[in-house]
Amino acid sequence: GPILEVIVSRMRYIASQTGRPLRMVGLSTALSNAQDLADWMGVSPAGFFNFKPSVRPVPLEAHIQGYPGKFYCPRMATMNKPAYAAIQTHSPTKPVLVFVSSRRQTRLTALDLIAYAAADERPEAFLHMGDGDELEAVLDGVSDPSLRHTLQFGIGMHHAGLAERDRKVVERLFVERKIQVLVATSTLAWGVNTPAHLVIIKGTEFFDAPTRRYV
Repeated sequence: GPILEVIVSRMRYIASQTGRPLRMVGLSTALSNAQDLADWMGVSPAGFFNFKPSVRPVPLEAHIQGYPGKFYCPRMATMNKPAYAAIQTHSPTKPVLVFVSSRRQTRLTALDLIAYAAADERPEAFLHMGDGDELEAVLDGVSDPSLRHTLQFGIGMHHAGLAERDRKVVERLFVERKIQVLVATSTLAWGVNTPAHLVIIKGTEFFDAPTRRYV
């Protein structure tokens, strides 16, 4: 952020005053203004590389689906059935990440996915453990009651409100493919590298506490 900006600006100033060229190598995730950043850093066209999303070792497909509705919670609820259908269509046996904007939505989304799986008479479709003893051993080490319930059906939850031990258990089970679906807030994206075949993002709105509204 601003600290990096100050460092780069100061180094460029020192280089201009001493007359000694400065070599900088910058790497970034996706940027909408990559050219502006390159111009600010003084990067020549020969040293500027901006790769398109299609330039990747693993092909990536993105699908966007809109949902009507003025109010946040009902709109989130209407997304759960299409999310379940997307899992069955695009990733019936492979890992799935579902990102939501709040701790409450992790629980509500997980419970709805369980209900839809039960309606298909496959309540444990997302659970991939060898036997009941292994599941019992896992549940004995989990303190959150809602998480204990969803794990029985192969769906984990991950948010900052869980105990660190519970989060570590969920991360391990998902990486080892013992559970197939993980419903999480953005805290998972920032701190944990969890590979998935399908990623579902349930909207981009979140509740802003200072203004007491969804933004």
